[in-house]
Amino acid sequence: MLSRVVHPKVASELHGHSTVGITLDPHPPASDLLQRDAARALEEVFREG
Repeated sequence: MLSRVVHPKVASELHGHSTVGITLDPHPPASDLLQRDAARALEEVFREG
């Protein structure tokens, strides 16, 4: 959900997590995916800028 730009608080509530910290502490594969997405977004900023 985070890679789809769903606000962490909303994702946390939808998953029934007791705190948003649980939502934001992804498993390693999710973390890798989010890092790749962030790198691509940063590349686009530099290309457009």
